[in-house]
Amino acid sequence: MTSKSPGNIGPVTPSRLGIQPVGEVAEVAEGVHQLKVPIPIPLVYVSAYLVEGEDGWTLIDTGFDYGEGKAAWEKGARSLGFSLERDVSRIIVTHFHPDHLGAARWLQETSGAPVYMLDSEIRNSRAVWEGGDTSRFVEHLVRHGMDRETTEWATASMRTSLALPEKMVALREGEELPLGPGMVRVVRAPGHADHQIVLHDEGRRILFAADHILLKITPNVGIWPETAPRPLYRYEESLRSMRDLPVELVLPGHGPIFHDLSGRVDELLAHHEERLEEMRREIEGGPKTSFEVSRKVFRYGLSIYERCFALAETLAHLDHLVLLGRAERMEDGDFVRFRAS
Repeated sequence: MTSKSPGNIGPVTPSRLGIQPVGEVAEVAEGVHQLKVPIPIPLVYVSAYLVEGEDGWTLIDTGFDYGEGKAAWEKGARSLGFSLERDVSRIIVTHFHPDHLGAARWLQETSGAPVYMLDSEIRNSRAVWEGGDTSRFVEHLVRHGMDRETTEWATASMRTSLALPEKMVALREGEELPLGPGMVRVVRAPGHADHQIVLHDEGRRILFAADHILLKITPNVGIWPETAPRPLYRYEESLRSMRDLPVELVLPGHGPIFHDLSGRVDELLAHHEERLEEMRREIEGGPKTSFEVSRKVFRYGLSIYERCFALAETLAHLDHLVLLGRAERMEDGDFVRFRAS
């Protein structure tokens, strides 16, 4: 899941590549095809990538376990002249969110191909999607200011069980894999998800960016019950480490393809500094919960699903303000509140 940014936050422009309609496939680099898989949330689609190799096709990300998405996969494979049943060699999933992992089991059962994920993400996926107990998720949102009725309603749709693939192969950070005519390096990219990966093809100067670096919208960097400490700090550090990678083509998980990696990194860093200052102003008048701040900073009219993401993102920013010494965290009975320092 990602969040909408407050308007156009910079001059980086979209590519002319990948402008096909949702549900369609288009070649975006030699041997690399983008499939816009429909998903049943406001983001409308997730971009999956299909890469042709000597041993068959590699699929990168999958969409939800969703009828329209499955139909798009079948249509896309037919249009490229290959069979999902016979010609897929592997499936790579960048992170555990259901718009990227959700259809992996179906694709594996259809193709017989193994699913590759970062080793720690395999463990995390099992803990989140096979754990069964959602009480921790409910209590987390309630403790940060959301009313219990809304929280339980949201939890029922957001933390339902997800059928995971049976064959999952562990990837290691820094590992190199053959992909099409080139090689990609597995780069851990925390922030939006602790165990997210991106794939960097240095030879062809391509970055499969997952939900780490997006154009037009900003990745949701939030604190959830399973999130490791300081997600916004780790996200910004990861962005800075990637700023000067030799990349000419960025293939994101949502939104337009683009070319100016360093320019977009600078825009995202500036956006988060502006958002931090905006949130600090909201807690200058006295202590507030993350939910109270989120209702001021994010637009009204959000779905319950989106309100949860707004709360989690607000919490990550308030937590970062504490780390910077610009705010204080207050444990107040059943609630956590923040006030400006």
